[in-house]
Amino acid sequence: MNQDAKVQTRVAVAFILAVVVAAFWKLASMKGLLITDDIFASDLMNENFPYRFSLGNALQSGHLPLWVREIYGGFPLLARADAGVCYPFNLLLFGLFPPYLALNLTILLTIVTAAIGMYLYAREIGSSQLASVIGGIAFCFSGYLLSNLKHTSIANAACWLPLALTLLERAVARKHCRFLLCFGIVFGLQHLSGNAQTAYYSGVLYLFYFPFRLFNNQRDIPAGSRKPSLTSSVLSLFRNRLTWLFAGVLILGSLLAAIQLIPTYEMVSLSQRSGGVTFQYASSYPYDPRDFWTFFYPYVNGDIGNLTYSGKGIFWEDYGYVGAVTLLLALSAPLRWWRNWHVRFFSVSAVVSYLLVLGPATPVYRFVFDYVPGMNYFRFPTRLLFITDGSLAVLAALGLTRFAQQFLDRAPKSETRSLLRHRRSPLVQAVFLLVVICDLLYFQLRQNPIVDSARWMAPPKTVEILKQDPSLFRMFCVGGNQAHRRAFRQAGGWEGDLQPFVEQREFLQPSSNVLYGISSPNGYANLTPKYIIDIWGDQNRAGIISRTASTQGDNFRPTSAFWKLMRMHNVKYLTSFWRFAPAPNLRPLGMYGGAYLYQNSDFLARAYLVNDVLPVADDAIALRMLTSDEFVPERSVLLEAMPPDFRPGEGAPGNVEITQYTPNQAEMKVQTARDAILVFSDSYYPGWIAEIDGSPTTIYRANVTQRAVVVPAGEHRVSFRFRPASVVVGFWVSGASLLVFFACFLIPPLWRKRASALSCAKVDV
Repeated sequence: MNQDAKVQTRVAVAFILAVVVAAFWKLASMKGLLITDDIFASDLMNENFPYRFSLGNALQSGHLPLWVREIYGGFPLLARADAGVCYPFNLLLFGLFPPYLALNLTILLTIVTAAIGMYLYAREIGSSQLASVIGGIAFCFSGYLLSNLKHTSIANAACWLPLALTLLERAVARKHCRFLLCFGIVFGLQHLSGNAQTAYYSGVLYLFYFPFRLFNNQRDIPAGSRKPSLTSSVLSLFRNRLTWLFAGVLILGSLLAAIQLIPTYEMVSLSQRSGGVTFQYASSYPYDPRDFWTFFYPYVNGDIGNLTYSGKGIFWEDYGYVGAVTLLLALSAPLRWWRNWHVRFFSVSAVVSYLLVLGPATPVYRFVFDYVPGMNYFRFPTRLLFITDGSLAVLAALGLTRFAQQFLDRAPKSETRSLLRHRRSPLVQAVFLLVVICDLLYFQLRQNPIVDSARWMAPPKTVEILKQDPSLFRMFCVGGNQAHRRAFRQAGGWEGDLQPFVEQREFLQPSSNVLYGISSPNGYANLTPKYIIDIWGDQNRAGIISRTASTQGDNFRPTSAFWKLMRMHNVKYLTSFWRFAPAPNLRPLGMYGGAYLYQNSDFLARAYLVNDVLPVADDAIALRMLTSDEFVPERSVLLEAMPPDFRPGEGAPGNVEITQYTPNQAEMKVQTARDAILVFSDSYYPGWIAEIDGSPTTIYRANVTQRAVVVPAGEHRVSFRFRPASVVVGFWVSGASLLVFFACFLIPPLWRKRASALSCAKVDV
């Protein structure tokens, strides 16, 4: 690259940075926070951000980010891949900065990475300076990327796609292995970002891109030379060391994220997604074919942000607008430059990815779902839109480049110099860029509501009240989804006054309770053990909690089974969308932001002793027993496996004092006059180990979701520690993969030095 080209690249990168910061100046200056909504909850503020908040807390307090206590009675943080615990941006930003600042910086870095990566890729494949900048702006402000900023891990994975393609392109063009090694690391970052679906889709694209690009490069010979036969070209492709290195770095890149992937696989095996999902589940909430026209005008079917959307799909899942100018340029590329390999490839990838986005509307997705390994683990084929948008951005850059070339070629020679000068005029380029940028920002920014940071970061009144209680307790939110829907209606979407969303925080809807260090027995997570969902439910199905109460007008009428679940899960406070029917154990504490706040006096301690066991054959029986009068949690415990040598008894079993309680560890002092069962209402999960006076003991899954150990008579120290084998194995696999990458980087230079030394020795002789 000559000096002029380097200067031009720096200017273009600086321009892209300026556009991104200007577009999100509120985020950059910490005057605002992104609170993009999902109508019944906010995937950003109720799921993705709380996980990263827990990561920051763990890092800054000196704990390993393995377990978060505040949701579902405890949840494995590394097993929730979307948390992106080992993603370098998350580790750095949430480990060093306050959480809301770290969130804003993550969003800005994601957009900048997407923009610069696409700019570099467009330049690498021959696009002009102006066309490459437009490609970068179009991709970083594309409908898919901006509408998925609330799905932080999706945006984090998608933003690396152009840079990965750049490295693959350089590996082919320059025949240098180091570019493939760098590609492997970028692919690993896509996995570490936390969204396996986006990383998987990217991997499929790479599997088509690199071999076909290498094959085309081998057959692209100077005019007049004899073209090799198809058979010899294919054979030479398999003999090429770059082909095998590419396959190796794909595997190594995936293994780089083993520290997250292996715990996640363990979680999948415990969830309803074990063995994959059904086609009906995967294709639920399908793309609305009418939303095809949103590529031309994004609000042809209305705008979800102001409650005018009339489409049958989910607006933000179907939204792929890349700008009118970008689309026109992209459509012109195959018409003007079909002989260009990149135009052909990305034309095909745009069409194929969009056919898959259509889901059950065509037979294509069903065929891929049935026959392509791994596809049956993911839902929302609409998330392939990032490949469609990326392909359109590349085609737009190539289309503009070709248009400029043909415009000059067709001009008389006497006018060519003048036209070239006008084309390179800063004013002409600035006007063209301004049209593209204004088009994208006008339509795209409204999809990400930004609230005043001071208002949002001020703690809710309910939090201030609960924080005055120093005891160990949990709270439970009743009707949080309904409260969120009401806020959405009151705000008229999210393009008007955002105060209803600010007030809705008073409900402490899961998992926003994590942000204030308050624990809840339920949560909001896309991937959760089945036995936990059996009780608390999730966004896909209801748990038994939904059958333990009813609503009548503005009144909430819980049954005795509801109060039993609250009692056994240490629930002392409740927020509610409805007014509770009067109960002797319930004391109203006021109404805040539309949320009724109550104190429950009938609850058990976080850990307690019982002296009787009710054996159950399976979870179905245990769930029925939970709501029956036969089961009284303070007297007995439901266990599938009867502890050996334990004999039920009567009388007061003793007492438990929790002496230490950190995210990954709990220690208790237990006194009991006879053998008893210690019930710990934190969630059961593989990887927890228990010791009594330093000797290992068995942890039983109790009451469907809780933990229990048998404690002999006397005074004892009982400890629980989270030491998951899946994390240990994942750590060593990721570490080994990283070492292999480093070795591959270092060994070739050492070989060259050794060869040079041997050559010098021969000359001296």
